[in-house]
Amino acid sequence: MTRAEASTIRTAWRDNPQWRKLYVARATSLLGSWLNALALVHLLTHGQAEASGAALALAIVFVLKQLPLSFLGPAAGVLADRFDRRRILIVTELLSVAVALSFLFLEPGGPAIWVYLLAGTQMAITAFFLPAFQALVPALVQPKDLASANVAFAATWSIVFATGSAIGGIMLELFGWRAAIVLDAVSYLVSVLLVLAIKYESPVRAPSTARGIARALGIADLRDGIRYIRGHAEVARLILVKLGWGTMGAITLFLTLLGRTEDYRIGTSPESGVAFLWVSRALGTLFGPLLAHRWARGDPRRLERTLTVAFFVAPTFYVLAAMCTNPWLGGAFVLTAHLGGATLWVISTVLLQRLVPDEFRGRTFAVDVALFMLTASATQLVYAFLIDAQLLELRTTIVVAASICLIPAALWLRRPSAERR
Repeated sequence: MTRAEASTIRTAWRDNPQWRKLYVARATSLLGSWLNALALVHLLTHGQAEASGAALALAIVFVLKQLPLSFLGPAAGVLADRFDRRRILIVTELLSVAVALSFLFLEPGGPAIWVYLLAGTQMAITAFFLPAFQALVPALVQPKDLASANVAFAATWSIVFATGSAIGGIMLELFGWRAAIVLDAVSYLVSVLLVLAIKYESPVRAPSTARGIARALGIADLRDGIRYIRGHAEVARLILVKLGWGTMGAITLFLTLLGRTEDYRIGTSPESGVAFLWVSRALGTLFGPLLAHRWARGDPRRLERTLTVAFFVAPTFYVLAAMCTNPWLGGAFVLTAHLGGATLWVISTVLLQRLVPDEFRGRTFAVDVALFMLTASATQLVYAFLIDAQLLELRTTIVVAASICLIPAALWLRRPSAERR
């Protein structure tokens, strides 16, 4: 990070005290989430030297951590546009505490159905958290600091991902998986306390003109949100960015399986290689948005150019990672791939936050995330089946997935950009 980038993030931190509380709250709960993720890998693969035979089981739990965002996202977006977003965050974090502690009643190698149910419930709650969170950010930060705020969130996600993966690997070695679960629950409680301290007045919402069932269920609100997206081509185009990246949605599965092979074994436990590749991914997601921010400086045309380059960098370097047998070089390829992947995510989010008015933000971001998660969930199940059925070898599957991701990248390149209009 250059001095200029650090300065703009420090300015955002100094001048936006309410956003600062939300920032720390989100970082805290994310740390617990990554500890929880590694604990779930242990629960599902305990006693297995290789995870390739458990590809489908891992894919199912990863899908259950995504699919609720697709099915519940639209309804969650309606709630985020209808009710106080701060209260939604508090309620969802408290519910997450109860679900996290429920994992303590499970045993490694036990029936996977309970892991699936709890993981799905946990992400169903998150489905209501995310649209409210993303829609709240622009209300807590000054417009001049919006890009810096999103870069800071992306950098923090990456740092927390790397830290949580590393700490989780060490914790499983020294204290066992239950310690990671307890810390996950504590992280949600800390997040609640910080969100409670945010001073925020929810804007007055215009009452819906719909009546009866359509109004009660939010169907009319959802219909209005979809109509807004369809009527604004640039908004729809940006939503398709995450959908395209979703074709590489099996990344977590791929890295988990690859990390458990002998080639990537770093320590004594099978999870050591997984943690190493997760950290490599996290470092890429840390530096990608920072480099993009340094180059684009918030300029819409430069942001779009950077997004175009990132669309090709991400899948190309996953092809190289799949062909590599040296763990350190493979980790470097994974890192580089996520320089692009994280840049895609952050730039599309920033541009959407700038384009979409407050009254439609919750529904727009719900659709944005829902489409990504739906694509990611479908690809995970397909690739897991191909691996478990031995129709494709793991590394070949990664190459296939990355090659398919180049198709939406090419479609994005062919579409008329803002700078050509």
